[in-house]
Amino acid sequence: MGFRREPDSGRLWFDGECVCYASASYTPWRLPLDEIRLIGEMTNQLGPFADDYFICFAKDSSGWSEASYYADGRDEFLRAIGDHLQTRLELRLTNSTDFASRILWPEHLVDLPMFEFTDKNPRGLWQRLRSYILPQNLQTFSSVSLRTLQRSTKSAGERTCSE
Repeated sequence: MGFRREPDSGRLWFDGECVCYASASYTPWRLPLDEIRLIGEMTNQLGPFADDYFICFAKDSSGWSEASYYADGRDEFLRAIGDHLQTRLELRLTNSTDFASRILWPEHLVDLPMFEFTDKNPRGLWQRLRSYILPQNLQTFSSVSLRTLQRSTKSAGERTCSE
């Protein structure tokens, strides 16, 4: 019996104005492209039991949206959004089995880390045992990501994507 990833890694697409993601396993979302300030990729240690590779989008320092690397339409999406941004978005963490990240866009930040990963220190015997089996990790924006997101915060109101 082999391992399986999520039964529905979702679908990722660009509709000309918005980056869109829909899935039965993950929360669906839509982001206006002109509000996105960082695009990156991130891996974790959940494979091969679950999706462990994600494309991430941030518009401000409050958080990010992510789409599974295994989502349908990923390659077409990368071409379409790359054409729109006039750049090539190349995913390079395909062989990572650990916590890793890198920025894909904007171009002057490519290859810098999008996130920092910090191991949580377990307290007590039960938490240490659980952490040994299922390591706990805190994922936060890297300092370069935070500076970029804080510098590029728009004063204008947010746009919404039409359905």
